[in-house]
Amino acid sequence: MTELSPEFAAGLASNIYDIKNEKTRKLFYFKYKNLLDLGDNASLSDKGLSGKTGGIVLKTSHMMGLYAEGLKDTIYQNQAIFAIKGTASLMDALTDLNAGIKASRTGGKVHQGFQDTFNTYADDIPTPSKNIHTIHCVGHSLGGALATLTADWLKSSTGRTVKLYTFGSPRVGLEFFSNKAKTRIGDNNLYRVHHKTDPVAMVPTWPFVHVPSSGRGDFLLPSNAQLAFWQPHLMANYIDSVEKRDSWDKLAGSRPQKMLDASIEAWLKSDGPLSFCLNTAEVAGAALLWVVEKAINLSGIAVVLGGSTIFTILDRLAYVVHKAADLVKEASFWVTRLIIRMATILGIKIVEGVNITYSFIRSIFIRMHHAVSELVRQAGRGLES
Repeated sequence: MTELSPEFAAGLASNIYDIKNEKTRKLFYFKYKNLLDLGDNASLSDKGLSGKTGGIVLKTSHMMGLYAEGLKDTIYQNQAIFAIKGTASLMDALTDLNAGIKASRTGGKVHQGFQDTFNTYADDIPTPSKNIHTIHCVGHSLGGALATLTADWLKSSTGRTVKLYTFGSPRVGLEFFSNKAKTRIGDNNLYRVHHKTDPVAMVPTWPFVHVPSSGRGDFLLPSNAQLAFWQPHLMANYIDSVEKRDSWDKLAGSRPQKMLDASIEAWLKSDGPLSFCLNTAEVAGAALLWVVEKAINLSGIAVVLGGSTIFTILDRLAYVVHKAADLVKEASFWVTRLIIRMATILGIKIVEGVNITYSFIRSIFIRMHHAVSELVRQAGRGLES
Protein backbone atom coordinates (compact mmCIF):
# COMPACT_ATOMS: atom_id res chain seq x y z
CA MET A 1 0.00 0.00 0.00
CA THR A 2 1.43 3.38 -0.99
CA GLU A 3 -1.37 5.67 0.20
CA LEU A 4 -4.39 5.66 2.46
CA SER A 5 -7.69 5.38 0.61
CA PRO A 6 -10.03 8.41 0.80
CA GLU A 7 -12.46 6.43 2.99
CA PHE A 8 -9.77 5.23 5.40
CA ALA A 9 -8.17 8.68 5.69
CA ALA A 10 -11.56 10.34 6.30
CA GLY A 11 -12.50 7.68 8.85
CA LEU A 12 -9.21 8.22 10.69
CA ALA A 13 -9.64 12.02 10.65
CA SER A 14 -13.08 11.49 12.21
CA ASN A 15 -12.23 8.74 14.71
CA ILE A 16 -9.23 10.58 16.13
CA TYR A 17 -11.76 12.83 17.92
CA ASP A 18 -12.45 9.80 20.15
CA ILE A 19 -9.14 10.36 21.99
CA LYS A 20 -10.59 13.43 23.74
CA ASN A 21 -11.17 11.49 26.97
CA GLU A 22 -10.48 8.04 28.40
CA LYS A 23 -14.02 6.72 27.92
CA THR A 24 -14.18 7.40 24.18
CA ARG A 25 -10.45 6.66 23.74
CA LYS A 26 -11.29 2.96 24.01
CA LEU A 27 -13.43 3.23 20.87
CA PHE A 28 -10.41 4.32 18.87
CA TYR A 29 -8.21 1.65 20.45
CA PHE A 30 -10.47 -1.28 19.62
CA LYS A 31 -11.17 -0.01 16.10
CA TYR A 32 -7.49 0.19 15.10
CA LYS A 33 -5.62 -2.16 17.45
CA ASN A 34 -5.44 -4.94 14.85
CA LEU A 35 -3.84 -2.61 12.31
CA LEU A 36 -1.62 -0.34 14.41
CA ASP A 37 0.67 -0.83 17.38
CA LEU A 38 -1.38 1.00 19.99
CA GLY A 39 0.19 -0.75 22.97
CA ASP A 40 -1.62 -2.89 25.51
CA ASN A 41 -3.41 -0.03 27.18
CA ALA A 42 -6.73 1.17 25.78
CA SER A 43 -6.07 4.56 27.37
CA LEU A 44 -3.39 5.10 24.66
CA SER A 45 -1.10 6.49 27.35
CA ASP A 46 1.98 5.18 25.51
CA LYS A 47 0.98 6.44 22.06
CA GLY A 48 -0.94 9.65 22.62
CA LEU A 49 0.58 13.08 22.08
CA SER A 50 -0.47 15.88 24.40
CA GLY A 51 -0.38 19.56 23.49
CA LYS A 52 -1.83 22.91 24.47
CA THR A 53 -4.29 24.92 22.42
CA GLY A 54 -5.94 28.30 22.67
CA GLY A 55 -5.32 31.88 21.60
CA ILE A 56 -2.40 33.95 22.85
CA VAL A 57 -2.62 32.18 26.24
CA LEU A 58 -2.29 28.41 25.75
CA LYS A 59 -4.63 26.23 27.78
CA THR A 60 -4.03 23.12 29.88
CA SER A 61 -2.29 20.23 28.14
CA HIS A 62 -4.54 17.45 26.78
CA MET A 63 -4.26 14.53 24.36
CA MET A 64 -4.55 15.88 20.82
CA GLY A 65 -3.22 13.13 18.58
CA LEU A 66 -1.10 10.03 18.34
CA TYR A 67 1.77 8.40 16.48
CA ALA A 68 1.50 4.66 15.82
CA GLU A 69 3.33 2.20 13.57
CA GLY A 70 1.64 -0.49 11.51
CA LEU A 71 1.59 -4.04 12.81
CA LYS A 72 3.54 -6.81 11.11
CA ASP A 73 1.64 -8.77 8.45
CA THR A 74 -0.93 -5.97 7.96
CA ILE A 75 -1.16 -3.62 4.98
CA TYR A 76 0.35 -0.92 7.20
CA GLN A 77 3.52 -2.88 8.03
CA ASN A 78 6.63 -0.67 7.78
CA GLN A 79 4.41 2.42 7.77
CA ALA A 80 3.36 4.82 10.50
CA ILE A 81 0.37 7.06 11.11
CA PHE A 82 0.22 10.44 12.81
CA ALA A 83 -3.34 11.65 13.38
CA ILE A 84 -4.48 14.77 15.21
CA LYS A 85 -7.91 16.16 16.03
CA GLY A 86 -9.32 19.60 15.38
CA THR A 87 -10.11 21.80 18.34
CA ALA A 88 -12.62 24.60 18.88
CA SER A 89 -10.22 26.50 21.15
CA LEU A 90 -7.94 27.25 18.18
CA MET A 91 -10.80 28.95 16.32
CA ASP A 92 -10.28 32.11 18.36
CA ALA A 93 -6.64 32.27 17.28
CA LEU A 94 -7.63 31.59 13.68
CA THR A 95 -10.03 34.54 13.51
CA ASP A 96 -8.14 36.93 15.84
CA LEU A 97 -7.01 40.13 14.09
CA ASN A 98 -4.11 40.32 16.53
CA ALA A 99 -2.84 36.83 15.71
CA GLY A 100 0.74 37.00 14.54
CA ILE A 101 2.95 35.38 11.94
CA LYS A 102 5.80 33.21 13.14
CA ALA A 103 8.75 31.33 11.62
CA SER A 104 8.13 27.60 11.24
CA ARG A 105 10.74 25.02 12.24
CA THR A 106 11.51 24.34 8.59
CA GLY A 107 11.60 27.94 7.40
CA GLY A 108 8.89 30.25 6.10
CA LYS A 109 6.21 32.19 7.96
CA VAL A 110 3.09 30.51 9.37
CA HIS A 111 0.13 31.42 11.56
CA GLN A 112 1.36 31.93 15.12
CA GLY A 113 -1.54 30.06 16.74
CA PHE A 114 -0.81 26.90 14.75
CA GLN A 115 2.95 27.07 15.29
CA ASP A 116 2.63 27.69 19.03
CA THR A 117 0.35 24.67 19.40
CA PHE A 118 2.60 22.50 17.21
CA ASN A 119 5.60 23.43 19.37
CA THR A 120 3.85 22.05 22.49
CA TYR A 121 3.91 18.46 21.19
CA ALA A 122 6.53 18.41 18.40
CA ASP A 123 9.45 17.29 20.59
CA ASP A 124 7.38 14.35 21.88
CA ILE A 125 6.80 12.81 18.43
CA PRO A 126 8.73 9.50 18.52
CA THR A 127 11.62 8.85 16.17
CA PRO A 128 10.30 6.39 13.56
CA SER A 129 11.66 2.83 13.72
CA LYS A 130 14.32 2.04 11.14
CA ASN A 131 11.94 -0.15 9.13
CA ILE A 132 9.37 2.68 8.65
CA HIS A 133 9.50 3.96 5.07
CA THR A 134 6.26 6.02 4.96
CA ILE A 135 4.51 8.22 7.52
CA HIS A 136 0.86 9.22 6.93
CA CYS A 137 -0.25 12.50 8.59
CA VAL A 138 -4.01 13.02 8.91
CA GLY A 139 -6.19 15.80 10.33
CA HIS A 140 -9.50 17.65 10.00
CA SER A 141 -10.13 21.38 10.49
CA LEU A 142 -7.50 22.89 12.82
CA GLY A 143 -6.12 19.36 13.05
CA GLY A 144 -5.42 19.64 9.33
CA ALA A 145 -3.30 22.74 9.95
CA LEU A 146 -1.35 20.92 12.67
CA ALA A 147 -0.99 17.83 10.46
CA THR A 148 0.49 20.09 7.77
CA LEU A 149 3.13 21.49 10.12
CA THR A 150 3.85 17.98 11.43
CA ALA A 151 4.18 16.46 7.97
CA ASP A 152 6.56 19.20 6.87
CA TRP A 153 8.65 18.76 10.02
CA LEU A 154 8.74 14.95 9.80
CA LYS A 155 9.85 15.09 6.19
CA SER A 156 12.58 17.58 7.05
CA SER A 157 13.79 15.78 10.19
CA THR A 158 13.49 12.10 9.17
CA GLY A 159 13.88 12.06 5.40
CA ARG A 160 11.18 9.34 5.17
CA THR A 161 8.35 9.51 2.67
CA VAL A 162 5.55 11.56 4.26
CA LYS A 163 1.99 11.72 2.97
CA LEU A 164 -0.40 14.46 4.13
CA TYR A 165 -4.21 14.10 4.20
CA THR A 166 -6.31 17.06 5.36
CA PHE A 167 -10.06 17.68 5.43
CA GLY A 168 -11.42 21.24 5.70
CA SER A 169 -8.06 22.65 6.76
CA PRO A 170 -7.46 26.39 7.00
CA ARG A 171 -4.46 27.97 5.28
CA VAL A 172 -1.35 27.49 7.40
CA GLY A 173 1.40 29.79 6.13
CA LEU A 174 2.53 32.35 3.61
CA GLU A 175 3.52 31.55 0.02
CA PHE A 176 7.19 30.74 0.75
CA PHE A 177 6.22 28.18 3.41
CA SER A 178 3.50 26.69 1.20
CA ASN A 179 5.81 26.30 -1.79
CA LYS A 180 8.64 24.84 0.30
CA ALA A 181 6.34 22.38 2.08
CA LYS A 182 4.81 21.30 -1.21
CA THR A 183 8.25 20.74 -2.76
CA ARG A 184 9.65 19.01 0.32
CA ILE A 185 6.73 16.60 0.82
CA GLY A 186 6.10 16.15 -2.91
CA ASP A 187 3.09 16.78 -5.16
CA ASN A 188 2.16 13.09 -5.22
CA ASN A 189 2.03 12.91 -1.43
CA LEU A 190 -0.50 15.68 -0.80
CA TYR A 191 -4.26 15.11 -0.41
CA ARG A 192 -6.14 18.29 0.58
CA VAL A 193 -9.90 17.68 0.64
CA HIS A 194 -12.24 20.64 1.03
CA HIS A 195 -15.89 21.36 0.32
CA LYS A 196 -16.61 24.31 -1.94
CA THR A 197 -18.40 26.24 0.80
CA ASP A 198 -16.46 25.12 3.88
CA PRO A 199 -15.83 28.45 5.65
CA VAL A 200 -12.77 27.19 7.55
CA ALA A 201 -10.98 26.35 4.30
CA MET A 202 -11.46 30.00 3.23
CA VAL A 203 -9.31 31.46 6.03
CA PRO A 204 -6.94 33.03 6.81
CA THR A 205 -7.16 35.09 3.62
CA TRP A 206 -4.33 36.39 1.44
CA PRO A 207 -1.35 36.25 1.82
CA PHE A 208 -1.83 32.81 3.44
CA VAL A 209 -1.69 29.96 0.91
CA HIS A 210 -2.93 26.36 1.09
CA VAL A 211 -0.67 23.29 0.83
CA PRO A 212 -1.37 22.64 -2.00
CA SER A 213 -3.39 25.53 -3.44
CA SER A 214 -4.04 23.79 -6.77
CA GLY A 215 -3.00 20.82 -8.85
CA ARG A 216 -3.15 17.09 -8.32
CA GLY A 217 -3.42 17.12 -4.53
CA ASP A 218 -6.17 19.76 -4.34
CA PHE A 219 -9.45 17.83 -4.03
CA LEU A 220 -12.24 20.40 -4.18
CA LEU A 221 -15.63 18.77 -3.59
CA PRO A 222 -19.13 20.14 -4.24
CA SER A 223 -21.11 21.09 -1.13
CA ASN A 224 -24.53 19.61 -0.47
CA ALA A 225 -26.95 22.47 -1.17
CA GLN A 226 -29.37 21.11 1.46
CA LEU A 227 -26.93 21.66 4.31
CA ALA A 228 -26.88 24.61 6.70
CA PHE A 229 -24.04 27.05 5.97
CA TRP A 230 -21.76 25.63 8.69
CA GLN A 231 -22.36 21.93 7.99
CA PRO A 232 -19.98 21.44 5.01
CA HIS A 233 -17.17 21.71 7.57
CA LEU A 234 -18.35 18.77 9.67
CA MET A 235 -16.25 15.62 9.35
CA ALA A 236 -19.43 13.54 9.00
CA ASN A 237 -20.18 15.33 5.72
CA TYR A 238 -16.64 14.78 4.45
CA ILE A 239 -17.14 11.08 5.13
CA ASP A 240 -20.36 11.20 3.09
CA SER A 241 -18.50 12.93 0.23
CA VAL A 242 -15.77 10.28 -0.01
CA GLU A 243 -18.00 7.29 0.72
CA LYS A 244 -17.50 4.37 -1.70
CA ARG A 245 -14.64 6.13 -3.46
CA ASP A 246 -11.77 3.71 -3.00
CA SER A 247 -9.25 5.76 -4.97
CA TRP A 248 -8.18 9.39 -5.16
CA ASP A 249 -8.68 9.36 -8.92
CA LYS A 250 -12.38 8.69 -8.37
CA LEU A 251 -12.57 11.49 -5.83
CA ALA A 252 -10.93 13.91 -8.27
CA GLY A 253 -13.68 13.18 -10.79
CA SER A 254 -16.28 14.94 -8.62
CA ARG A 255 -14.38 18.23 -8.59
CA PRO A 256 -16.56 21.27 -9.45
CA GLN A 257 -15.21 23.77 -11.96
CA LYS A 258 -12.88 26.40 -10.53
CA MET A 259 -13.64 30.08 -11.13
CA LEU A 260 -11.90 31.29 -14.27
CA ASP A 261 -10.38 34.75 -14.65
CA ALA A 262 -13.16 35.67 -17.07
CA SER A 263 -15.78 34.72 -14.46
CA ILE A 264 -14.07 36.86 -11.81
CA GLU A 265 -13.91 39.82 -14.20
CA ALA A 266 -17.61 39.44 -15.04
CA TRP A 267 -18.51 39.29 -11.33
CA LEU A 268 -16.48 42.42 -10.60
CA LYS A 269 -18.07 44.36 -13.46
CA SER A 270 -21.60 43.34 -12.52
CA ASP A 271 -23.92 45.67 -10.64
CA GLY A 272 -26.32 42.92 -9.65
CA PRO A 273 -27.64 42.57 -6.08
CA LEU A 274 -25.54 40.65 -3.53
CA SER A 275 -26.00 39.43 0.02
CA PHE A 276 -23.55 37.86 2.42
CA CYS A 277 -23.41 34.07 2.33
CA LEU A 278 -20.72 31.42 1.89
CA ASN A 279 -20.99 31.42 -1.89
CA THR A 280 -20.51 35.18 -2.17
CA ALA A 281 -17.72 35.04 0.44
CA GLU A 282 -15.94 32.42 -1.66
CA VAL A 283 -16.28 34.49 -4.85
CA ALA A 284 -15.21 37.67 -3.05
CA GLY A 285 -12.13 35.86 -1.74
CA ALA A 286 -11.18 34.73 -5.24
CA ALA A 287 -11.79 38.24 -6.59
CA LEU A 288 -9.67 39.79 -3.81
CA LEU A 289 -6.73 37.54 -4.65
CA TRP A 290 -7.14 38.26 -8.38
CA VAL A 291 -7.25 42.05 -7.85
CA VAL A 292 -4.32 42.05 -5.42
CA GLU A 293 -2.14 40.07 -7.82
CA LYS A 294 -3.13 42.35 -10.70
CA ALA A 295 -2.49 45.50 -8.64
CA ILE A 296 0.95 44.28 -7.57
CA ASN A 297 1.89 43.21 -11.11
CA LEU A 298 0.72 46.49 -12.65
CA SER A 299 2.29 48.79 -10.07
CA GLY A 300 5.39 46.84 -9.04
CA ILE A 301 4.65 47.55 -5.37
CA ALA A 302 6.05 44.98 -2.93
CA VAL A 303 4.29 43.93 0.28
CA VAL A 304 6.52 43.62 3.34
CA LEU A 305 4.95 41.22 5.86
CA GLY A 306 7.67 40.40 8.38
CA GLY A 307 6.50 40.46 11.99
CA SER A 308 2.90 41.19 10.98
CA THR A 309 -0.39 40.39 12.65
CA ILE A 310 -3.58 39.66 10.71
CA PHE A 311 -4.63 43.26 11.45
CA THR A 312 -1.44 44.76 10.02
CA ILE A 313 -1.65 42.46 6.99
CA LEU A 314 -5.11 43.85 6.19
CA ASP A 315 -3.75 47.32 6.86
CA ARG A 316 -0.84 46.84 4.42
CA LEU A 317 -3.09 45.13 1.92
CA ALA A 318 -5.37 48.19 1.89
CA TYR A 319 -2.33 50.42 1.43
CA VAL A 320 -1.02 48.37 -1.51
CA VAL A 321 -4.28 48.31 -3.47
CA HIS A 322 -4.93 52.01 -2.77
CA LYS A 323 -1.40 52.95 -3.83
CA ALA A 324 -1.66 50.81 -6.98
CA ALA A 325 -4.98 52.49 -7.82
CA ASP A 326 -3.29 55.90 -7.50
CA LEU A 327 -0.40 54.90 -9.77
CA VAL A 328 -2.07 52.85 -12.52
CA LYS A 329 -5.41 53.58 -14.19
CA GLU A 330 -6.19 49.92 -14.93
CA ALA A 331 -5.46 48.97 -11.33
CA SER A 332 -7.72 51.80 -10.17
CA PHE A 333 -10.66 50.37 -12.14
CA TRP A 334 -10.34 46.88 -10.68
CA VAL A 335 -9.72 48.08 -7.12
CA THR A 336 -12.80 50.31 -7.31
CA ARG A 337 -14.94 47.48 -8.63
CA LEU A 338 -13.70 45.12 -5.91
CA ILE A 339 -14.52 47.57 -3.13
CA ILE A 340 -17.95 48.33 -4.61
CA ARG A 341 -18.80 44.61 -4.78
CA MET A 342 -17.48 43.86 -1.29
CA ALA A 343 -19.36 46.85 0.11
CA THR A 344 -22.55 45.60 -1.57
CA ILE A 345 -22.11 42.20 0.08
CA LEU A 346 -21.84 43.95 3.45
CA GLY A 347 -24.95 46.04 2.79
CA ILE A 348 -23.06 49.29 2.19
CA LYS A 349 -24.11 51.45 -0.77
CA ILE A 350 -21.37 53.46 -2.50
CA VAL A 351 -22.50 56.58 -4.30
CA GLU A 352 -21.36 56.77 -7.93
CA GLY A 353 -18.17 58.79 -8.36
CA VAL A 354 -17.22 58.82 -4.67
CA ASN A 355 -13.49 58.89 -3.90
CA ILE A 356 -12.52 55.51 -2.43
CA THR A 357 -9.91 56.30 0.21
CA TYR A 358 -7.33 54.10 1.89
CA SER A 359 -9.29 54.30 5.16
CA PHE A 360 -12.47 53.14 3.46
CA ILE A 361 -10.71 50.22 1.73
CA ARG A 362 -9.22 49.22 5.07
CA SER A 363 -12.60 49.34 6.80
CA ILE A 364 -14.18 47.16 4.09
CA PHE A 365 -11.41 44.55 4.40
CA ILE A 366 -11.78 44.47 8.20
CA ARG A 367 -15.59 44.23 8.04
CA MET A 368 -15.35 41.37 5.54
CA HIS A 369 -12.84 39.61 7.81
CA HIS A 370 -15.25 39.91 10.75
CA ALA A 371 -18.18 38.60 8.67
CA VAL A 372 -16.28 35.54 7.43
CA SER A 373 -14.78 34.98 10.89
CA GLU A 374 -18.25 34.73 12.39
CA LEU A 375 -19.10 31.95 9.93
CA VAL A 376 -15.86 30.19 10.86
CA ARG A 377 -16.61 30.45 14.58
CA GLN A 378 -20.08 29.01 14.05
CA ALA A 379 -18.63 26.16 11.98
CA GLY A 380 -16.15 25.49 14.78
CA ARG A 381 -18.80 25.10 17.44
CA GLY A 382 -19.27 21.50 16.32
CA LEU A 383 -15.68 20.69 17.29
CA GLU A 384 -14.44 19.48 20.64
CA SER A 385 -12.44 21.86 22.85
